[in-house]
Amino acid sequence: MSVRGDISIRDLAWCCAGITLALGPHLTRLPPLLPLCFFALLVWRLAGALGKARLPHRDYRLLWALTQLGALGVFVGVYAHYQGGMGRDAGVALLCGLVGLKLLEMKEARDFYVVCFLAYFLVVTHFFYSQAIVTAIYLFGVTVLITAALIRFNSPASIGDRACATLAARMVLESVPLMVFCFMLFPRLDGPLWGMPGKDDHGVTGLSDHMEIGRIAHLGTSDEVAFRVAFDGARPRARDLYWRGPVLWVTDGRRWDAGDVARGKGTVPVVARGPRYRYEILLEPHDERWLLGLDAVTATGERMRVSRALELTSLQRVKQRRRYTLESSTAYSLRDLSAEERTAALQLPPAAHPRTRALAAAWRAAGRDDRGVVAAALQRFAAAPYGYTLTPPTLSGDPIDGFLFDTRLGFCEHYAASFVVLLRAAGIPARVVTGYQGGEYNGVSDYMVVRQSDAHAWAEVWFDDEGWVRADPTAAVAPERVSLGIGEFSRAGAGIRALEDNDTALALLHNARQLWDAANYQWSQWVLGYSPQRQRELMERLGLGHLTAGRLIVTLLIVGVLLLAGLAWLLLRRPAQQGGPAVRAWHMCCRRLAQAGLPRAAHEGPLEFAARVAAARADLASDIEAIARLYALLRYADAPHGLETLRERVRAFRPGRAARPA
Repeated sequence: MSVRGDISIRDLAWCCAGITLALGPHLTRLPPLLPLCFFALLVWRLAGALGKARLPHRDYRLLWALTQLGALGVFVGVYAHYQGGMGRDAGVALLCGLVGLKLLEMKEARDFYVVCFLAYFLVVTHFFYSQAIVTAIYLFGVTVLITAALIRFNSPASIGDRACATLAARMVLESVPLMVFCFMLFPRLDGPLWGMPGKDDHGVTGLSDHMEIGRIAHLGTSDEVAFRVAFDGARPRARDLYWRGPVLWVTDGRRWDAGDVARGKGTVPVVARGPRYRYEILLEPHDERWLLGLDAVTATGERMRVSRALELTSLQRVKQRRRYTLESSTAYSLRDLSAEERTAALQLPPAAHPRTRALAAAWRAAGRDDRGVVAAALQRFAAAPYGYTLTPPTLSGDPIDGFLFDTRLGFCEHYAASFVVLLRAAGIPARVVTGYQGGEYNGVSDYMVVRQSDAHAWAEVWFDDEGWVRADPTAAVAPERVSLGIGEFSRAGAGIRALEDNDTALALLHNARQLWDAANYQWSQWVLGYSPQRQRELMERLGLGHLTAGRLIVTLLIVGVLLLAGLAWLLLRRPAQQGGPAVRAWHMCCRRLAQAGLPRAAHEGPLEFAARVAAARADLASDIEAIARLYALLRYADAPHGLETLRERVRAFRPGRAARPA
């Protein structure tokens, strides 16, 4: 198989297809002009191959100078667009621009290989943004296509495109076991290999370390997974599934923040009053320090801490999927309130919320105690015309007064914030707790999935004789939001209610969704979540737990060298006639020629040997050349057809000895 120096239209088409598909998912991430420039260069290169345009070459100085200026423009444009930052996004953009320029100047075999190898690098860059199963499957196909382009370039024109694609797919599949072996045993880095995507402030459900009342007029529900939970044994009831996140103390009248209250000042003992649940959480990366736990956490794992407000935080930002094990009790008491915490739990901005303050003062004037004020607030929310909606009207002026007395429509943050303001105005310590509520059980893999659409906000109230007590005003106005979760609630509001036994289409859709999520869960467990800790557990099971990272690398290198040496030894010692039916047919032909006085030398290839035989015996020329050509295609180019023709020709080939001259 010879490497050609020219690049045919067919080769170029394969190469361009591979690069285009490798670039495709990046199109929405690149600066707007860069994809246009790339496809302009692609069209230019194809037009040049078809003879419709001149390609840049030193003989065409103007075009050559234009491409040099184009390369400089790519550098300057990327630098300017990303304001001098050369991180993930800028690096990917620069690579895409350079691939387009290299494609334009591709003339020789070396250039073809460079472009294909750059396309492989381009494939890898997609994992900087997404590591989902769909991404991996798509990029696997792109890798096969690029490999097929290389095979197409190094194959005779008589070999079909399907044969090249089949061989590429087989080669990539054969590399999978080695890839899995290296992935499982090669020492893992304790950190992500990719950067986090940039943050966006869209009006969609999700968890944050602050909330702002009245600015969002439409809250879209996001089905993105926040975390998954696998319980070790029984699961709590749906109404007890409160996943605690950041606690918000400080408000300026519209915005609520956590502040510095009760952070880093020791822990408060949680007294469990019911069963304890042990579970494992697989948390998606969010680039913050907070972790989620079932309210309230009674036992934690490593590299985390619990604040006095029962906030669970990580020692480092969660930049990759985080797996941790917790123990919680849903029935508990928390009886500790410092003077600083009491002050923060009563804080209200001066002169804010006048109508809300007046309402709280009226309740107090009516002789209501702390529990009476709480009951009055919840009763007010439960009565019409208060309603739960994901499309609340915007609030101008004082947002709490506007919601309580004017619009009376909102989602969980409206109710939690106004409820806490009412209690604080009445002199009752209260705070806002954010997190998630609910979750969907997946019976395929026995775990629960909590989505961003399950994000929730509720309140906690301090009673001197009982301590902190959860109060969820959203449950008063929309109990189904807490019992079903916001996903089912929003679907019910849209007219698509819980699945009916006779609704086959929705049942199939639900089952397919669970199967797909179960596949994603296993993918997260064993691929994306394959951490150094999980690798150590595997090594201990294999009896290799005593090996350090350095010793493991050396061991893998030694094993790899031994495997390659053994493979080479097997290939070298295997007799040539055992190489397959085509090889056996060829050796039968050679034996008959040797009997006719024309033995093949050890260094002679099939075509060279056939040429010598044809020169010596003109009567055998057509037969031996046809046999040698068929054998070469089958043996070295993996031709899909022709084996039976080769066998028939060899069986009919009877050279005999040449007649001696008289």
